[in-house]
Amino acid sequence: MSKSDHTRIQLIKALERILSHNTERISPEQKLSIRAVEEEAGLGNGSAHYYKDIVSKIHDEANRLQNKNQPQHAVQDAMSVTKLRESLKTEKRLKEKYRMEIINLRKQLSQLAAQHNSMTLQIQNYVTQIAELESPVRKITT
Repeated sequence: MSKSDHTRIQLIKALERILSHNTERISPEQKLSIRAVEEEAGLGNGSAHYYKDIVSKIHDEANRLQNKNQPQHAVQDAMSVTKLRESLKTEKRLKEKYRMEIINLRKQLSQLAAQHNSMTLQIQNYVTQIAELESPVRKITT
């Protein structure tokens, strides 16, 4: 077996280990790339580029993994957007509810202020009437 065949076998085994998440030299969470396969195989930077079939296999597997994960992200994104839209509707509804409450409370405050002013005026009138009624009584008693 030539050195070239031995290197090819190392690269293939490294790719298989990465795909099965049973890596020896790199983190199992590391993204699949030519450099990751070279590191896992214990080879130098650029070693895999001499083996075009392995490079294309790495690219194919990376694309397959990316496409496999993409629909899940799309579904999660759609669910996230739906949740955000529902939350936005709820917040808009609450905002409108509180806006109407504020308008009603301001009207009520205005009515209470008018009532207060009216009662204050009545009290002043009654105090004046009482003073007028008491003045003859004071004259008589003094």
